[in-house]
Amino acid sequence: MNSKRKQIIMSEIVYWKQNKLLPEHYCDFLISLYAQGEEESIESIVPQSVIALEKNKLKRTLILLSVFALIASISMFIVSINPLITLGLSATLFLFYLFYAIRSTIKKRQIAPFLYILSAFMLLLLSMKLWSFYFNENSIILIVFLTLNCFSWLIAGKSLKLTYFMISGIAGLLVITGFVVSMM
Repeated sequence: MNSKRKQIIMSEIVYWKQNKLLPEHYCDFLISLYAQGEEESIESIVPQSVIALEKNKLKRTLILLSVFALIASISMFIVSINPLITLGLSATLFLFYLFYAIRSTIKKRQIAPFLYILSAFMLLLLSMKLWSFYFNENSIILIVFLTLNCFSWLIAGKSLKLTYFMISGIAGLLVITGFVVSMM
């Protein structure tokens, strides 16, 4: 067996030992079996588990995507010099997140649900900005925008089998209905 394959197997065994997926004595036995009696320390042989590296990469990606969404959201409401530019950039970012989420769903990546949440958040903020920029005096259009957002969450929740989208859509529609009824 080549050394790279041994290193990967040993790193996984160390990961199992650290996360208590197997009893320690089993892991120690497997490590000594794959190390073939070499006395070198496991930490020098095994840098980090493959699973741990993938989790770190996923965390960095999530943080980066969240920061971009946050910057776009804040700039959409703070920058008042030319709001159409920030609106266009935010819409582009929303479409990027949506297409990346669809592609991630097809490839069955773990990041897909988080991207759908970011896309829904961006769509909600885009709706709010459109209302405040074009239809600020008409609250009926705001209610229509929010209702469309809630229906899109319901559709996404039903088609993607994401319960939290269905709950958010239903809760949003109930809040909107309560608001409309209280205004009458």
